[in-house]
Amino acid sequence: MKLTNKFTLWYFAIMLVVLLIGGAIVYYEIQWKISRVEVVRHQRLNDLIAQQISKGGDYTDHPTRKRATVREIPADSMPRGEQSYYTRGLNWNPEFQANEFRLVVTSFYTIHGRHYRIATYSFIPSFYQLLPGVVDSFKWILLLLLILVAISGKLIPKYILSPFKRTLKVIQCFDLKQRKSILLPETRTDEFKELNKFLKKMTDKALEDYQSLKEFAENASHELQTPTAIIRGKLDLLMESDIRDDQAILIAEMQTALEKLSRIHSSLTLLTKLENKEYTAGTPVCLSMLTRETLDSFEELIQMKSLTLSCHIEEKVYIPLHSSLADLLLTNLISNAIRHNIPGGNIKVILTKAGLIISNTGLQPQLPVSELFERFKKGDPASDSIGIGLAIVRQICDLMNFNIVYEYVSGQHLIAISFQPSLLASKLLQNLNFPLYTVMQP
Repeated sequence: MKLTNKFTLWYFAIMLVVLLIGGAIVYYEIQWKISRVEVVRHQRLNDLIAQQISKGGDYTDHPTRKRATVREIPADSMPRGEQSYYTRGLNWNPEFQANEFRLVVTSFYTIHGRHYRIATYSFIPSFYQLLPGVVDSFKWILLLLLILVAISGKLIPKYILSPFKRTLKVIQCFDLKQRKSILLPETRTDEFKELNKFLKKMTDKALEDYQSLKEFAENASHELQTPTAIIRGKLDLLMESDIRDDQAILIAEMQTALEKLSRIHSSLTLLTKLENKEYTAGTPVCLSMLTRETLDSFEELIQMKSLTLSCHIEEKVYIPLHSSLADLLLTNLISNAIRHNIPGGNIKVILTKAGLIISNTGLQPQLPVSELFERFKKGDPASDSIGIGLAIVRQICDLMNFNIVYEYVSGQHLIAISFQPSLLASKLLQNLNFPLYTVMQP
C-alpha cells in the first residue's frame, strides 16, 4: 500500500470518529437549544399574562390561553428562590396524533398583594423526530467526505510527492560506474530537502569508496602479477636445473601453492567485479550450446575419474546473461561435480527453459550445505579447492535474480538454478523425471 493511501485512510478514520462524536454533540445541542428557546418564549408569555392581570385585563383573549393555566395560590406556596422553572416529558399530542416532548414553564408572580402561578406549555420535536434529520445530514457529509478524500488521494500526491518521485527516479538511474555525482531535483519541502542532502552525501561517499576500491583492486591485481610471474619463472628454471628428488618435490609443492594463490587472486578479483555489477547482460546467450561445449571440454577429466555422465538438455534455451558469466557459471558447477565426486560415480545435467539442475554422487559435506555458498567454505577441508567456486556461482545468480538451492540427498549433491523469479529452485528438484541419455560411461 502506498504511503499516501495510508495517510488518507488514517485521516479518514480520524474524521469518521470526529463526525460520529460531532453528530451526537449536534443532536444534543439542537435539542437543548430548542428547549432553551421555548423556555425563554414561555417565560415571556407568562410575563405578558401577568402584565394583563396587573392591568385588570382579560388574559383569556390571548392566543395562548388554551395552553396557559393561571391559579391563585396562598402565600406559603410561593418559592423563595427562582421564580420560574420548567419540566419536560414525553406526552401524547392530540393535534398531530403523535408522542412529542411536552415543555411546561411555570412562573410565580405577586400582583396587588395576591399570589399567582402561571404555567404555559407547548410541544417540541422529540428524539425520534430529530434523529432522522441528524442521520441524513451525517450521511451527506460522509458521502461528500468520501468523494473529497478519493479525489484528493489521487490529485494531491501528484503535487506534494512529485519531488520525491523525481528523486526516486534519479536514484534508480544512478550508476557508480559512470563516476558522475548525482543531480537531485530542487524542492521547497523541508523533509525532501533533508532527504536530498543525505542522498547527495551518501552517493558522493559511495562514488569515492567505489573509486578507491576499484583502484586498489586494479593496482593489487597488476602488482601481484609481476612477482607471481617472476616466482613462476624462477621455479621453472629450478625444475630444469640439476636438483635432487627431495628438492624437486619441494619445488613442485611451491608451484602448486603458487597456482592456488593465482586462482585465489583471480577469483577474488572476479567476485569484486560481480559485487560492483561491472557485468551487464547483453544479447541472450544460448545455454544449450554452451552446456554441451563445457561438458566436451571436461570429457577427459570425466573419463579419468571413471564417471558416468547423463544429460537432458533442451534445445534453444536462452537466458539474459553475459557470455563470460554463463561460461564461468557452468565451468564452476561442472568442475565441482567432477572434483567432489567418487571414483565410478555419476553426474547428471538437466537443462530446461525453467532452470538448470546438476547432481553428482559424493561424500556428505562436513559443513551445512547453506554455508558452502560462502567464501572459502569447503565441504571437504582436505580438498585442494580454494572454496570460492560456489561463492562466484551464488554471486552470478544474485546479479541476475536467479534462485539457487543446494541439497544433499541419499548420497547425491543436488544444485538447482531457476531462471524464472517466480519459480523457486527447490520446486525444480521435486520433479526430476526427465528422460536422460548417457553421454559417456567408464
